[in-house]
Amino acid sequence: MTPFDIILGAAIAALLAFQTYVTVRVFRSRLYEPKQKVWQAQLIWLLPIVGAGLVFSILQEEDRAQRDASSHLRS
Repeated sequence: MTPFDIILGAAIAALLAFQTYVTVRVFRSRLYEPKQKVWQAQLIWLLPIVGAGLVFSILQEEDRAQRDASSHLRS
């Protein structure tokens, strides 16, 4: 096995792990309806890097908005 094979295998494993992580976060999210969750998962897996990155950024924005809203309620 060459170093290129190891690097390529690690990159593919990292991509699959990231896509799995984002998919799990989508299905645990309370923001989306079940049909929307399926569409998000399809976007993640049909457009591997771009789809997962897009959905991840949307989830991050939602998390940030929820934290801000909860911190304003506590004040």
